[in-house]
Amino acid sequence: MEAIVFEVEIWIDVVEKRDGVLDTACTLFAPHTLPIRPLCGESLSWHQQKGASHEFQVWSPIGPSRINSVCARIDDVGHYAVKSEEGVVVYRTSIRCEAIEVPSLDDARALCALMTEQVGFEFDPYAVNRLVKG
Repeated sequence: MEAIVFEVEIWIDVVEKRDGVLDTACTLFAPHTLPIRPLCGESLSWHQQKGASHEFQVWSPIGPSRINSVCARIDDVGHYAVKSEEGVVVYRTSIRCEAIEVPSLDDARALCALMTEQVGFEFDPYAVNRLVKG
């Protein structure tokens, strides 16, 4: 029996929260293959490789918490159609996660380093990216 897999695009905003004000730091995205059908309200988690040292803070209901993994709650699951090079309509699934709130841009950099170096995420080139100096 062949396993069913779901090809999805995952989108996550990383936002800096200072004095109660949210300011987008960047948007991450990645194509992933999931062994389950994603549903709104579920969470996706990514843990760093053994021996890695990415550590950062995220906002929790009780305040900033130091962690070394990323957990994002699925906010929306959408589908869209595109034509392939052969002219065939292909349907894609897009997952939008709730924003991950961090207390500083340094925390955002460390979180994004984990996601880009170890999990295969990229920065959305069309979105805000306050982590790039220039």
